[in-house]
Amino acid sequence: MPRSLAPFASVLIAATLLISGPSRADEASVDQQIETLLGDAADYKELFYAFKVALEEGKSDIVVSLVNYPLTVTIDGEEATYGSEQELLDAYDSVFTEAIVEAVSNQEYGDLFVNSEGVMIGNGEVWISGICEDSACTSAPPRVAVIQSGN
Repeated sequence: MPRSLAPFASVLIAATLLISGPSRADEASVDQQIETLLGDAADYKELFYAFKVALEEGKSDIVVSLVNYPLTVTIDGEEATYGSEQELLDAYDSVFTEAIVEAVSNQEYGDLFVNSEGVMIGNGEVWISGICEDSACTSAPPRVAVIQSGN
């Protein structure tokens, strides 16, 4: 488990229950695409489910902890940049609109779109991408990298 997710064990347990449900061929295909293009599929799957469960359960502190900062968000054509978890938390309701929550809630792991830029949720409302931790990019754990709607 990535170190940054460790404090959120209860959400991760709920996410694990979703992950360990019946395996679908689509999920194996998504895992293979992630492995081929992005890295460790287990890390992406864990982040996807942690983000989805936390957002659905209204656990805003967990949701904002899964984001890469600074984050530029575009909602209905208006851009705003958030430099920290606290800044995003302060604007939580204006960022995590009904459209964003619905897109994430309706997304099934086995139906994710994957390309070399990351994993797309919904119609591009949220993107999860590997974020380099150093200039050599020896480690690039997945984080929520894009949030947008109404574009």
